[in-house]
Amino acid sequence: PPATTTPSDSTTPAPTTPPAATTPPAVTLASLKTSNTALYNDIKKQLADQRVELPPSAAMAGIYARVDRERGVWKAPANVSLSSVIGPTLQITSAQQELFNIDATSGKSINALRAFIGKGTMVWGARTLAGNDNEWRYVNVRRLFIMIEESAKKATAFAVFEANDTSTWLKVKGMLESYLYGLWEQGALQGSKPEAAFYVSVGLGKTMTPQDVLEGRMIVEIGIAAVRPAEFIVLRFSHKLPEA
Repeated sequence: PPATTTPSDSTTPAPTTPPAATTPPAVTLASLKTSNTALYNDIKKQLADQRVELPPSAAMAGIYARVDRERGVWKAPANVSLSSVIGPTLQITSAQQELFNIDATSGKSINALRAFIGKGTMVWGARTLAGNDNEWRYVNVRRLFIMIEESAKKATAFAVFEANDTSTWLKVKGMLESYLYGLWEQGALQGSKPEAAFYVSVGLGKTMTPQDVLEGRMIVEIGIAAVRPAEFIVLRFSHKLPEA
């Protein structure tokens, strides 16, 4: 009978590896600008024709952040243009704006977004809902006070581990005066001299009674002139220190 033979390795076809899949390059507007100018221009036109209506809250949050970064919390977030905004859906006239400025009864105000020729869409107003309050009428004054209050409390938190005595009070007073002096130099506080712009008071017979000291209460008083020199808005806060 004929012999059975096994093909040699030289006659067995070698396994082949399929070619790796290739990913086509991503098509972006930047690439189309040079490769297909006509299509690029058409897409740009279609995008420009789109109109998306959004509530003003996101735009105002951006304005607050931008003004804080560029000018400071004490600058009113008003008379500032909105970027990438075509225009408000409702046009407000100057006569209507006067009615929005303040309600004679409730004091509530509406800060409108208005469109002006040559200026774009702008924030037109920086009033709070407390329009009848001489201290808290403006957004920037309220926010400046909040910033100072939070910063002062955090900066003096170390005192809770100190004795409630003159040494601690002087440290707290010096720290806060240095902080407020820096704000005054930046233009956050009103007054040609520091004493017309702010004051810090802490100590026995000033902000505390002997009973406060015995019970470990350190009371601090800060006055800031945010609107007019020597017209101070007063902040009082306290820390609980070890009892005497």
